[in-house]
Amino acid sequence: AEEWREWEGISRQWASGGVSNFHYLLHLNGMAHRSFSDLAQYPVFPWVVADYESASLNLDDPSTFRDLSRPIGSLSPPRLEVLRSRMAAMEGDAKFLYGTHYSTPAYVIFFMARAAPEFCLHFHSGRFDQPDRAFSSVGETWRQVTSHTSDVKELIPEFYTTPGDFLVNSSGLDMGVTQAGEPLGDVRLPPWAADAHDFTTKLRRALECDLVSSSIHLWIDLIFGHSQRGPAALEADNLFHPMSYEGAVDLEGGMDAVQRSACLQ
Repeated sequence: AEEWREWEGISRQWASGGVSNFHYLLHLNGMAHRSFSDLAQYPVFPWVVADYESASLNLDDPSTFRDLSRPIGSLSPPRLEVLRSRMAAMEGDAKFLYGTHYSTPAYVIFFMARAAPEFCLHFHSGRFDQPDRAFSSVGETWRQVTSHTSDVKELIPEFYTTPGDFLVNSSGLDMGVTQAGEPLGDVRLPPWAADAHDFTTKLRRALECDLVSSSIHLWIDLIFGHSQRGPAALEADNLFHPMSYEGAVDLEGGMDAVQRSACLQ
């Protein structure tokens, strides 16, 4: 009851503009038992900006932003049609659009490889991931999550927190060389960002701007609210693999170590 009253109080403050979108999202993640100490339940934040090509970021132009009423996997109509067709061909009752998820330990490690290389090395058996699969460009990652059928990842809070050190290879890590002959260094940023600090500062402004504030509640419904499951999720094209939902898997019994590890990844 006390936790519920706290949530109601913060929600009222947020609705009246007394709490920022950033801090409200952090609070919702906490209420959902997501934590910076747990890669399997790491806080999840939305992609907000959809423009990674312009020389300047126009926060007054609606086309700058992603449609927050839709899950990341449904933003591309051609991809969505492929996914819907695949779901229609599935047998049984456990049908789904997305075989992967918007938040996994692998995605957190993908984004944080430069800031927390120890997690990346542990996850990939003592080496970094293949350079061509690594996080090398914000714009390219956006293109992938809006086109590939197997990539629907959202962001992590670090994208909205200065100084953006996770984007910089400040330790000079040898992360390999791509097939194009390019060594992995700092993450390539969009033209409208002068550096990592500028990038995260502008993303934070975007998160707090009026256009996002007027629709962020729709994304919250997809991730934390009534559109997570059931008919509302079906209508919103927000259906994930049944194993990804809370209560679908008993991690304590009926599974061996290998199965348990697979579910946590």
